[in-house]
Amino acid sequence: MLCLLMGIAAGVCVRFAFTLPDAYFEWCDRYPEVARAFRKDGIDGLIRFTAAVSWLVAAALTVTSLGCVFLRNKTTLGIYRKVCLLSYAVAWMCGVVVMRATHVLHAHELSIEGTEADAYAVFVWRWKLLWPFLAACVAMGYFYILAWRRVVIREWVGGGDDDDEPAMGDRFLENLRTHGRDPRFRKSLWSSLSFHIFVIFILPWLLMLDGCVDPYRVPKGSGTPTVAVPKIVKVIKKKKPKRIVVNPQSAISFHIPDLDESPIAEEVELESRVPYTADPNRVSAQSGKMGVGGGKEGGWPDGMEDSLVRFIRLKYDGPGWDDGMDAVSRADMNFLEYFRKITGFKTATQGESHGISSLARYPKGFAPPFVYMTGDGAIRVSDSDVRILREYLMGGGMLFADCGSPAWNNSFRSFMQRVLPGESLLVISDDDVIFRLPYTFPNGAPPIWHHGGTRALGIKYKGRWAVFYHPGDLNDAWKNDRSGLTAKMAEGALEMGVNIIYYSFSNYLELTRKYRK
Repeated sequence: MLCLLMGIAAGVCVRFAFTLPDAYFEWCDRYPEVARAFRKDGIDGLIRFTAAVSWLVAAALTVTSLGCVFLRNKTTLGIYRKVCLLSYAVAWMCGVVVMRATHVLHAHELSIEGTEADAYAVFVWRWKLLWPFLAACVAMGYFYILAWRRVVIREWVGGGDDDDEPAMGDRFLENLRTHGRDPRFRKSLWSSLSFHIFVIFILPWLLMLDGCVDPYRVPKGSGTPTVAVPKIVKVIKKKKPKRIVVNPQSAISFHIPDLDESPIAEEVELESRVPYTADPNRVSAQSGKMGVGGGKEGGWPDGMEDSLVRFIRLKYDGPGWDDGMDAVSRADMNFLEYFRKITGFKTATQGESHGISSLARYPKGFAPPFVYMTGDGAIRVSDSDVRILREYLMGGGMLFADCGSPAWNNSFRSFMQRVLPGESLLVISDDDVIFRLPYTFPNGAPPIWHHGGTRALGIKYKGRWAVFYHPGDLNDAWKNDRSGLTAKMAEGALEMGVNIIYYSFSNYLELTRKYRK
């Protein structure tokens, strides 16, 4: 019986090895774009190699099944068991091909019969393609266990009828059926094993799919930007009295005039200089709460009921993306608490992290008006995620990027060239609206560490800042210990974050109004 089962397995391998290359290349002819991507990533070679492995395994199964019919001894029994395990090579190669091919589809943003290769579609495809091989693995495992039963050992190796001691295969099958001599222990063992497999392997993979998301709701109401009007102070610079160091009556002058030295130039410079004096009450309750519409209760007329201001940062394959999220630093939570304190709006109690792909799952008009991104090393993102982020930015969203190191500065600039090709990071002028509402920053964004320069940069799309890039790690100033910064610097960093939220909320609601009607 065991030889017959192995012979059937050999026939299946022969059929698979014979039909796999023809079926694959015929399928590629139907999808030329997919075929080019597969050829570039070496899938064609993997298919041929898998077919060759199948031929070798089929030959081994055939020879073993025929040989064991006529010659049964301890050696052939050992060969039978090893060949059962050898058949897993075919299943392994098929798993490699399926995982590699579906990854190529996802990375190149390809589609099959109108179905885009997103995370869910890739999961479905992998399951449909791999379950037959998983079933074959279970079958070959069963053959292997049967080869360790006492009745089989007696047929192959011999032994008296009085040798009724259960062999390893008998004990395994009996324990599987009855949970062994200690059913409670066996049940606990299997339950524990299953739980650990789920937590360690299955659950992290499911979390990577970034399934359902909660629509983002901006506070509804009517408020005011509470513009801070800077005081213009005319500075009169007193001239230092001249010191005479030589004889004023001397015919020789030791003074070499500077090319820029001119009384007229000094007067023009003094008259055109516009220094600002910060108002300590820059956000005043006299004008009402933050928002637009001119009301006193605060909020945005295009906002939503039951709103909750959330702070969402993007996670990606790279170090430092979650810097400050831990319970010790509390950067995100500190910022949300500060925002709730000065605005009175309801805020989330903790920050959130989403994969870039999750941005595509938000309903139109209910996506996050801004997402936060930081790090301290390389940014590794798939082409599919790059496309999703591009569509998010063009659809009204804003990327608030915060540089955590010089290495991240270089990586982020390259990343932006992928997201918005042909667009450059531009210096945001000190008088831009993003630095005036609701807090006034007369000298631009408050400097912190200068990892990527001293001036805030951005990328504009259709007249608004779709990307705001702070080169000095505002996130550090939001942490509990302020990373060694002064309280005044930390306050400025929090106020800058409030300005970004106000700017992103106001622009997003205006641009996506049609989707909420």
